[in-house]
Amino acid sequence: MKIKFTIPGKPVPQGRPRFYRRGKYVAAVDPKNSRVYKKDISYIVSIEKEKMGLKEKDLLFEDGPIRLTVHAFFPCPKSQWRKTKPRAERHHAKRPDADNVAKGIKDGLSGVLYRDDGQISELIVKKRIAAQGEAPRVEIEVELLDEEIKK
Repeated sequence: MKIKFTIPGKPVPQGRPRFYRRGKYVAAVDPKNSRVYKKDISYIVSIEKEKMGLKEKDLLFEDGPIRLTVHAFFPCPKSQWRKTKPRAERHHAKRPDADNVAKGIKDGLSGVLYRDDGQISELIVKKRIAAQGEAPRVEIEVELLDEEIKK
């Protein structure tokens, strides 16, 4: 089983949690932009599940190993635009880190598409700068793997 979907907009990395003292206890809170991005991902996935005929509480990947493929397309900077020969898609080798981009997405999908992000056995993350004129986005593919590894 496989599901593909696209999240429009600039990819948001998972931010560092902020810690607050509440009496004797310490609470950790995600930054606002990370929380909003996770909720957006959950909402888009719930719409995709509805299109497939599933209810909101149904998990598509109940058990078993999962492959998660993330293609993050960042916007082409205006300073690099060309008039005659538009820039093509290319690698993104700056911040944010690929693993921080994946963390936010994994957390947004957890409990909506699969039970826990511990089910992810294979994680493929690719960061790209979108071609000139293309919108920034994140393309996600989630696939259920076989229990046994075939050589």
